[in-house]
Amino acid sequence: MNKRQRTGWRIWLSLLLCMAVFASAALPAWADESDVAGVEGGIEITDEYAAEVASMRGGSGFVDKTQLQMMVEKFIKERGINPKNIGIGFCYTATGDEFFYNGDTWFYPGSVYKVPLMMLMAEKVSSGQLEPDSEIMGMKLSQIEEYILTYSNNDWAHNIRKYLHEGAGDAVWRESAKAYANMPDGLFDPDYLDYGYQSPQYITRTLETLYYGGEERFPNIIPCLLKANPVNYFRLSDQMQQYDIAQKYGSFVDNSNRNWNCTVGIIYTENPIILSVLTVDVDKWEKNVSDLAVMFTEYAEGLDGKLADYRAAEAAREAEEAAAAQAAEEARLAQEAEKAAQQTAPDQQSAVAVKERKMNTATVAIIVAVAAAVVVAALAIITAREKKRRRYEEFRRRFEEELRFEEEQIAEARQRNADRRDR
Repeated sequence: MNKRQRTGWRIWLSLLLCMAVFASAALPAWADESDVAGVEGGIEITDEYAAEVASMRGGSGFVDKTQLQMMVEKFIKERGINPKNIGIGFCYTATGDEFFYNGDTWFYPGSVYKVPLMMLMAEKVSSGQLEPDSEIMGMKLSQIEEYILTYSNNDWAHNIRKYLHEGAGDAVWRESAKAYANMPDGLFDPDYLDYGYQSPQYITRTLETLYYGGEERFPNIIPCLLKANPVNYFRLSDQMQQYDIAQKYGSFVDNSNRNWNCTVGIIYTENPIILSVLTVDVDKWEKNVSDLAVMFTEYAEGLDGKLADYRAAEAAREAEEAAAAQAAEEARLAQEAEKAAQQTAPDQQSAVAVKERKMNTATVAIIVAVAAAVVVAALAIITAREKKRRRYEEFRRRFEEELRFEEEQIAEARQRNADRRDR
């Protein structure tokens, strides 16, 4: 490679390095801009508690829904209430059991909509997007929360709605608030997005998310609701004054002169309950709402005395199911091991046969080698002995020849001496 070629490669390498450095510096900035746009352009908030809350809901069978249905029907009949004009949601938080009466009927909730509205704002605090002291339109968020949730201030609620939907309409934040109920889209009435209608199932499950999420996820929401309406709605009865109640009410008269009145909240009995009562055109609705709170509270307190035995039985049942599952798993693994052994047995037998053949072949080879060595050694010994015998025979032959020669010499000498004497 000549000098010009080396220079060209160095230039290209420098350009590539510069592009890599630029990309590594620019990508985080682009990602940050995208994240900020996602936060400012919408209010999609990840529902990280959805699975946890869903696992806490219903299905344990501890609450007798048939009994509750009968209690509610009797109450409605005695009060002369049209059954279609009232919806009720109930949750016994110790077990997550739910009960609904007209649970999928949609009512105009009035100011009850402010609860999921401010839950969305609270999540902005818990996620670090806002601080309690963050100013929105000239007022601290913590003070706005109190105005809206404790005193039901409509002006500030409208300001927060504008803040959340940024001119795109209320359907934006209502779509986000769907996640709090963990309900399929098919269960939502069109009036939910259009006008903010709520069902007993929707608002009860939203309050479950609030209760189970707690201060960590929804800071300042429950404290504001605990201060709301200290002597009205669920608190109207003297019997209910002994409990802390985080409640929100809503009242509205529409163009058709229908009177919508709703109250929802968390009643802090020994094992807190969640209660939602939504009505339309129900006479003496506040007294009826309060009496329903008494009825469900008394029912829940009756459950409290049975809870320890129920939990013990559930623990025993779960332990038994776990043991059965473990035994089934062990049996399955044993069957798989036996099946695998049966499948590999022919291969193992073949391997043993091959091994035996190899061993036999090696044994024969060793025997042949030993035999060959013995033969070689024997031949060597025989050869050595033959050589020795031949040397001995040669030596003996020479000895005998020398001995005959000497005897012949002696005989000749004697003959010569004898000849001399005869002369």
